[in-house]
Amino acid sequence: MTWVTRVKQAFSSREAFLKAIETREVDGENKADFNEDLLPTEPERRSWGWVHFFTYYLTTSFSPTSYNLGASLASIGLQWWHTLIASVIASIFLSIVVVLNSRGATRYHVGFPVIARSSAGPRGAKFFIFVRGAVAVIFFSTNLYYGGMLMAILLRCIFGTAWDSIPNHLPADAGITSANLLAFFIYWFFQMALMFVHPIMLRHIFIIKAFYCTIALFVVLGWAIHQNNGSIGNFNFDGQVILSGSQLVWPMISAINSVCAALCPILINQPDIARYAQQPYQATWSQTLGIFISKILIMFLSAGTTSAAQGFLGTSYWNVWDLYDAILTTYWGPGARAGIFFACFGMVLAILATNAGTNSLPAGADMSGLLPRYINIVRGQIICGLLGPLFFPWKIIANASSFLTFLSSYTVFLMPICGIMVVDYWLIRHGNLHVPSLYSRELGTPYVYWKGWNLRAIAAWAVGTAFVIHGVAGRLDASLTGQASKDMYKLGFLLSFCMGAGVYYLGCLVFPERIYPEGREGQPQTWEYMADSEGFFEGESLDTIRMRGGILNGVKMERDIEREPSPLLQQSFDNTMRLIGSAQLE
Repeated sequence: MTWVTRVKQAFSSREAFLKAIETREVDGENKADFNEDLLPTEPERRSWGWVHFFTYYLTTSFSPTSYNLGASLASIGLQWWHTLIASVIASIFLSIVVVLNSRGATRYHVGFPVIARSSAGPRGAKFFIFVRGAVAVIFFSTNLYYGGMLMAILLRCIFGTAWDSIPNHLPADAGITSANLLAFFIYWFFQMALMFVHPIMLRHIFIIKAFYCTIALFVVLGWAIHQNNGSIGNFNFDGQVILSGSQLVWPMISAINSVCAALCPILINQPDIARYAQQPYQATWSQTLGIFISKILIMFLSAGTTSAAQGFLGTSYWNVWDLYDAILTTYWGPGARAGIFFACFGMVLAILATNAGTNSLPAGADMSGLLPRYINIVRGQIICGLLGPLFFPWKIIANASSFLTFLSSYTVFLMPICGIMVVDYWLIRHGNLHVPSLYSRELGTPYVYWKGWNLRAIAAWAVGTAFVIHGVAGRLDASLTGQASKDMYKLGFLLSFCMGAGVYYLGCLVFPERIYPEGREGQPQTWEYMADSEGFFEGESLDTIRMRGGILNGVKMERDIEREPSPLLQQSFDNTMRLIGSAQLE
């Protein structure tokens, strides 16, 4: 059948169109609980080694968001070495959570939308997925704006005064100029190209980015020190009020919380990349090392470059594109244009990779979990990419400081989920998951709970969120809450995580959960007993999931790809046909 015939057939009716856009492996007549990206990752597709996990987290922090974080920390009275201490402490917390939340995925090779079903149930998991997916799309949009601003400087390096001469036809309240809007969509075009890349292949860009971006940042720092007569400066920034003694306690706590919050969204979706690990240990120490190095390094590089540049520019430029634009304007010429192009290209590459790995990839996986019949990871990434400009991120950045406060406070919505997942895997189930049951809604399976909802998890999330959410009001309007509420918000990362985890654990103690399916209660519950078989009992395999999804109900198997059915699936099909034939004869 030619592609022309397929297109005509697809548009022949609504039913034909929906059938045509189904993903490759999906329940035929059932409520879809899997597709090719939600099924456990097969051994030949586990391609992420330690270097990929290391560079993934190393490069996540090499972005304008983390670079500019030093400005907010300096504004609350912290010196540069305070921020380094805060980064070390935060890295310890982050490393612990990353290792804990990635363990299940490295052993059972399923992503966040699937492993969340063990703690929340199939319907409850969709709620958790929606909460995480919403913030991923919005953060993707704001990062598009950051990339567009850096692209504008890069284009100014290439075209010189011709770029500066582009007339502005937009009103002042638009929040963006015509030239910057053009740069935004040029950057978006390159970002969209990465939306078509599956995570298995996306790993390579993190290595390239880690190498290039690290060199570019150090080169800019070295040049700034050279221009400042060999001095890195005194780290006394414009308008900074230095605190000391007991005054530092809550600002330091706030700094630790801010550093942790910067990685909060991807902590939840950690299984979406850990599932591709070749070996479990490759996703532990490598990520821990990447977090430690990147968090400390980016704080030093941003503070050091700002301090040195202040010596010859006369102003503290914490915003990376403002700094590069100021250098380009002050030292305009072939050398400055070439140098800033080199540096700016590194940051553009940084945002491209970071936005793909930490926003569109999780959003794609989340959308796949919400609508598996029609959306796989790549399709979800494409949808995320198309939605990005529709949020008008230049408006968000320019005019909605309260909305940005809401985004930065999203940790209170996400960390209870993370705490619930960690407790469920480590303390309640002792690392034992029955993988076929994760794709089933049949009564007697351990993850169905009450109509697909684990009320313990939902209650724990609500308590963990409510315990800290009132502090957001204090950030929007200081007069709305007392000091105690504001201080609790500064501990939002840890408090929301601990409250969600604690309430869930207590709920499971009072109302114990089933560990294994009905009829298998006698199986050992020792630590990760099921992990050696990757969550399958003897005689089970991926075909067990596919059959439960309904091979007789029309499971769609690798559409348009010729392949022989597995012996187990073929034997089960033949036996079923014999039974049907016998019943007809009787």
